[in-house]
Amino acid sequence: MDESFWESYRSYFPHLPSLRYFNHAAVSPVPLPAREAVEAYLRERSLDNIESWPEMLEQKQHFKEQVGRLIHARPENLAVSSGTALGLNCLAQGLDWQPGDRILLNNFEFPSNVYPFLNLQRRGVEVDFAEHRDGRILVEDLEAKVAPQTRLLSISFVEFLNGFRPDLAAVRDLCRRHDLIFCVDAIQGLGVVPLDVQELDIDFLACGGHKWLMWPLGAAFFYVSPRIWERLHPMAPGWLSVEDPWNFFDYRLDFLPTAERFETGNFNLAGVVGANASLKMFLEIGAERIYRRILHSTDYLVRQLQESGYELFTCTEPATRSGIVTFRHPRAGELHQYLNKERIHVSLRSGLIRVSPHFYNNSEDIDRLLERIHAFDHSKART
Repeated sequence: MDESFWESYRSYFPHLPSLRYFNHAAVSPVPLPAREAVEAYLRERSLDNIESWPEMLEQKQHFKEQVGRLIHARPENLAVSSGTALGLNCLAQGLDWQPGDRILLNNFEFPSNVYPFLNLQRRGVEVDFAEHRDGRILVEDLEAKVAPQTRLLSISFVEFLNGFRPDLAAVRDLCRRHDLIFCVDAIQGLGVVPLDVQELDIDFLACGGHKWLMWPLGAAFFYVSPRIWERLHPMAPGWLSVEDPWNFFDYRLDFLPTAERFETGNFNLAGVVGANASLKMFLEIGAERIYRRILHSTDYLVRQLQESGYELFTCTEPATRSGIVTFRHPRAGELHQYLNKERIHVSLRSGLIRVSPHFYNNSEDIDRLLERIHAFDHSKART
C-alpha cells in the first residue's frame, strides 16, 4: 500500500493525532472539505444569498449524480432523505399490503431495519425472523423462512454488531425465485465496500451517510428501482412531489416521474452540501481502493488480536468482511471506559468491543489501540 497517498488525506481530519478514532460504525468525523463547504454555505445564507433556491436545486441534483456514481444508479431513481429509517418507512408505508402478507427479516438487524416493518402489524402484516448463526446470516436459513405469503425481504449490506457481510448476490437470487421485493439497509457498508444496485438487482436501498460516508448527520438517500416503481406510493407527498409545484392552487396529484415524488419538499441542504464535499473525496479516491485499504487495516488488527489471544466475534472469511472488527473481552465495559480516557474511541455493543477504522487510519493508530488494550490487561492482572 502507498502510505504517502493515504497520509495526504490525514490532514483532512484535524482530530488527529490527539484522538485515535475507531468508531466510524457509529458516526464519522466530518472531514475538513465537508466542514468548509457547510461553513461557506451558511456564511452565504447569512449575508446576501438568503433565498438561494436555484443553488439548492443544483446541490440536490449534484448529490444525486454523485450518489448515482457511487452505487451505479440513475439520479432519477434516487431520493434525498434524512436517515435510513425514514427511507425504509417510505417503502413499508408506500406499498399496498393485504392482511396475511408477510415480511422476512433476521434477528441480527439494527432496529432501523426492523421497526418500520413491525409497524405494519397493525395492518395485519406478519413479520418472520430468520435466526442468525453466531452472527452469520445464511441464505439457506432465510429461504427456509419464506412462505407463500412472503412479499418482501429486507437485510443489511453489513451487519452492525460484528461487520458480517451477507451474500447479497445469493439473497438476490432467493428473492427472484420467490418474487420478493429485495430491500437493503446499506448504512454499515457504503463508504467501505463497493456496491452496484444494478448488478445486485436491488429493488430498494436506504442509507444514512453519517457513518462510513462521512456526511453531516441528517443527510441520507434512498433508491427505488424501476421494477417496483409503480407499486410504491409516496408516503408523505409534499408540494415538490408533483409536476407543477409552482401552480399553487392546482391541487392535482400529478406525481413527478422521478424519485423526487417521494420527497416532501424542503430538505437538509447544509447536510447535502457537506455530503457533496465528502462524496467528491470518496469518488476521487475510488471505492475499490478504499475497500482494499480497509481490508489491509482490519487484517492487521484481526491478526494482532488473534495472536494476543482475544476471541473474535467477527467472521474472518474474506467474502464476509467489512470495516468492523468485534471481539470479546472479560472486562469489556471497563476497557471501553479506559480507552475513552486514553483518547481512543471504540464502541461497546452488547458487551463486546467493536472497532471500526477508516481509510485514513494507519498502522500507528492501530498499534496505539493495541498497546493501550495490553496496558489495561497488564494493569488488571497486577491487581
